[in-house]
Amino acid sequence: MASLPDISKLEFKFSPKLRNIALGLIIIGLILTILQIFFPWHGHEGKHHGNPRLFYSLHLAFLVFLPITIGSIFFVAMHHLSGAAWSVTIRRIAEAHVWFLVVLFISMIVILGFGIGEVFHHWVHAPETDELIKHKSGWLNTKFFITRNILIFIVWFIFGWYLWKLSVKQDEDGKFEHTPKLAKISAGFAVVFGLTISSTSWDFSMSVEPHWFSTIWAVYIFAGVLLSSFAVLAIWSYFLKKEGYFENTLTEDHIHDIGKYLWGTSIFWAYIGIASQFLLIWYGHIPEETIFYHSRIYNEDLTHNPWAIISLLLIVIRFILPFFLLIKRDYKRNFQWLAIVAGLILFGQIWDMYWVLYPTLDHGHFVFLSWQELGTLLLFSGLYIFTIATALTKSKLIPIKDPRLEECLHIHH
Repeated sequence: MASLPDISKLEFKFSPKLRNIALGLIIIGLILTILQIFFPWHGHEGKHHGNPRLFYSLHLAFLVFLPITIGSIFFVAMHHLSGAAWSVTIRRIAEAHVWFLVVLFISMIVILGFGIGEVFHHWVHAPETDELIKHKSGWLNTKFFITRNILIFIVWFIFGWYLWKLSVKQDEDGKFEHTPKLAKISAGFAVVFGLTISSTSWDFSMSVEPHWFSTIWAVYIFAGVLLSSFAVLAIWSYFLKKEGYFENTLTEDHIHDIGKYLWGTSIFWAYIGIASQFLLIWYGHIPEETIFYHSRIYNEDLTHNPWAIISLLLIVIRFILPFFLLIKRDYKRNFQWLAIVAGLILFGQIWDMYWVLYPTLDHGHFVFLSWQELGTLLLFSGLYIFTIATALTKSKLIPIKDPRLEECLHIHH
């Protein structure tokens, strides 16, 4: 076994500075979010009743942090299934994300319990004369919608908790038997993940446009899941390394692989979103498929609307910039540079979900991101930092008795 650094370099301490940053984000975000209750947004020409933007902003933050969380658990499962060695030292960061599922579950209950008619008003309040919505009512009905997503979150947490628990237990007893057991649990989760990520992608994002459908939508959302989860692994790796943790157990050889995945997945997103969805829909020109893009590019008189600029910027932020900013080998091996690009990629997730959600908020009228969205994003960011940092204090930063750790420590590219 290669020598490990002093144990203090592998035991994360939640510093007062980081704690204050997290609490500050939570407080500011909470204040801005609560302000929406007292200063509700009424939309174009004051047509809206209720408070739809409050729940839209909550749902936007939910769709930004859900891929980060479930994607990290998926990363852990793929690590065990593939028998990967390179990712051993960063696996514990990904494992810690299971605890943020609790925060997301509570936020989902708030959105579905109080705002389902605001966010998903397109089918919740659909008129009886809407035959297409009536045809989909077997899936798009509030009771089944809420029940299945509660069950999905419970199943996700059970799998994620077992993957975390057995990994930490191996630190204590060093038994090899945990390794094949983790692989078996991961195999079960892989099947569950494939089914549930499809279901939740339809429910939480595609159903805001219930007249529209795409057979590849789940894959499009999956691309965002991969980008988001690899991005946070890069950022946490940089932060922890900068704070003096890991030492020689986490090197540029390890983050090089994260960089390659980020670069490759940005191409995958473009292939799915542009080549496999937009261009095929444009070429086919079937009304049931084109309505999604029509509202995000054209006005009724076929002049370009403001959403067209958002659509173009999405391609720049989500694909063009990451592609060129990570194309060189040296870029992928630089901790700080990789963290900066990862931050851009996370911003791309915000922009992407904004592009998906907000054209449905105000009957197609342009709604730009403002203090309402800033509030919920800051709130979720603070809760995320606080939750993950707390989870990292519960175990060593790396699985010190994993049988593949020796190989991981000697990986070179």
